[in-house]
Amino acid sequence: MGPGIDGETSEQIERIQADAPANEPAAAVAGDAPATDVPSRKRQKKKTSPWWAHFTEGEKAEDGSYTATCIYCGYVIIQGNQKGTSALKGHIKKGCKKIPREKRFKPDAMQYMLQASTEKVDDQVMWTFNQARSRKGLARMVVAHEYPFNCVNHYFLRVFLKELQPSFIIPSRNTLKADCIRLYEEERELLYDLFGKLDCKFSFTSDLWTCKGKDRGFMSLTCHFIDDQWKMRKRIINFTNLPSPHTGKNISNAIYEKFVLWNLDKRVFCLVLDNATSNDVCIKELLSTSSFQKELPVGGNIFHQRCACHVLNLIVQDGLGVLTNQIANVREAMKYIRNSQSRMEKFNLAISQAKAPKKKPAWDVPTRWNSTFLMLELALELKDAIIRYDTLDPNFEYCPTDGEWDNVHILVEHLRKMFTKWDKYWSTGSALLAIGCILDPRCKMDVVEYYFRELYPFGDAATFIQSLKQVLNALFNEYSESNPTSQSQSTTSSSHSRSAASSSVSNTKAGLKEFLNVRKTSEPIKSELEEYLTQPLDLASMDDDFDILAWWKLKVPKYPIMAKMARDILAVPISTVASESTFSIAGRTLSPVRSSLSDESLEALMCAQDWLRASVTEQGGAFGDVMWSSDEALGDGTICASAASCT
Repeated sequence: MGPGIDGETSEQIERIQADAPANEPAAAVAGDAPATDVPSRKRQKKKTSPWWAHFTEGEKAEDGSYTATCIYCGYVIIQGNQKGTSALKGHIKKGCKKIPREKRFKPDAMQYMLQASTEKVDDQVMWTFNQARSRKGLARMVVAHEYPFNCVNHYFLRVFLKELQPSFIIPSRNTLKADCIRLYEEERELLYDLFGKLDCKFSFTSDLWTCKGKDRGFMSLTCHFIDDQWKMRKRIINFTNLPSPHTGKNISNAIYEKFVLWNLDKRVFCLVLDNATSNDVCIKELLSTSSFQKELPVGGNIFHQRCACHVLNLIVQDGLGVLTNQIANVREAMKYIRNSQSRMEKFNLAISQAKAPKKKPAWDVPTRWNSTFLMLELALELKDAIIRYDTLDPNFEYCPTDGEWDNVHILVEHLRKMFTKWDKYWSTGSALLAIGCILDPRCKMDVVEYYFRELYPFGDAATFIQSLKQVLNALFNEYSESNPTSQSQSTTSSSHSRSAASSSVSNTKAGLKEFLNVRKTSEPIKSELEEYLTQPLDLASMDDDFDILAWWKLKVPKYPIMAKMARDILAVPISTVASESTFSIAGRTLSPVRSSLSDESLEALMCAQDWLRASVTEQGGAFGDVMWSSDEALGDGTICASAASCT
């Protein structure tokens, strides 16, 4: 048997005839005349594309085209004779609105997936898994939220990470530590570059901390500045081990070393320290370096600023010293009641009988004056309950007498002597604070002069005001000399006026009117400082939400030199709270879980955490609570008043 019509072999023809139904005539073979009433036996090719499962095929046209109708929405697609399925695929993936959820297109694991952009919430970017990027994200989480390095060994954390991404290889504890150190080095390089780009000076706060039970001393150094967008910023640039003895010379060497390391030794504005004697020696040592001192504003006269919180605490503690015995008695009474469950139960009975507020006794931190006030205030609220408890517990020996209760009430009368210490600590360091007030357009010199006369009513006000004006003029002159562009513009205007005046005077034919006009223009031009001070107070900005940095940002074109000076002065912190707050973090970081951390690792964790959290919060983000409570170290029952509340 020869080949068939469509080129079939004899074996294929025999197979077709064998499979044909009995009532259907056999197809014509080669050489036979075609049967007119028998349809063609050519089979249609089976559609293998999965996209045809969503469509029904229509009749073919003479040109070979056909239609495909979506079985969900009825959309009709006209296909050409090439019989491609790209149009079908595009409709199912992007066009069909009625396709059931379970039949929607799902990419396989090797395809790209869309995720929300980390920069813009509404944007979507193509995403693929990246092991290095995921490890860096894990390091950020550990550093920012103070997790221990061995968290990667926690069973359910490993299960959770594998559920999120099976391809992620969970690093070991040591690898995670190395990733955190590498993260610190990368962030440090970014911060170093940022400092180099800023056109401003920097102020610093520093303090010392000794880790309890580990005999390790640390020094914290925090940098404060106003960025190019006129936003107040701060960064911890150092948290390093400071071996004993903590002398002023050793402290100054450590601070100056960090200034040089960050290339900020020629851009320092001031340093804020507490009132320890060693810090006074530290300042003298720093100013003894002539190369460093000559770079400071007004020869370093405003370089040392005293922490307002420490000064205020010393002042209050001096006043509280008058009632030391009474305060100690109240403190011991609080401790006695709180240190036993049976005593607390008896005290609750006393509260019920005396109808006093249902509050628990709590004692103070003696070095924090405001916590002492909180304790005394609480004691006065519980006075009736404490007196009643004295009758219920025969062993209670700390109940204040009536006279002692009266002394607590009139404690405020003894605060008058605090002005002596105020004068002692602030008479030499108030110039910079007063200049900060002058730079407030709502205050200027008027408000400063008023309050100086209120504070010094016996003739000393004039001396302080004159000294303040000298410092202000000297500071402005230094900024003018370091800003040649603005200075040259002022000089050019003055030279032009003098030249015009000389030409007019030498011209004997010039009229009196012209002579007077030229003479008027030749008068000395006011400096920016004089112009600023002679302008009326900005009373329109007396509302509570006035933003002084935004005000100066708008005035840069008008007062370029004054704005540059304001940018540096307004960045000066008035306390060391920023540095002290790092010690609470350090206490949590150097916890029993991390007791073996090296000094280098501790500094990396402390600084990197501060930088990461700052970068997020400055962009409008928010962090959740950290793992540990800062109050835990004080023990149950202690009234913890943070240093920030001292202000």
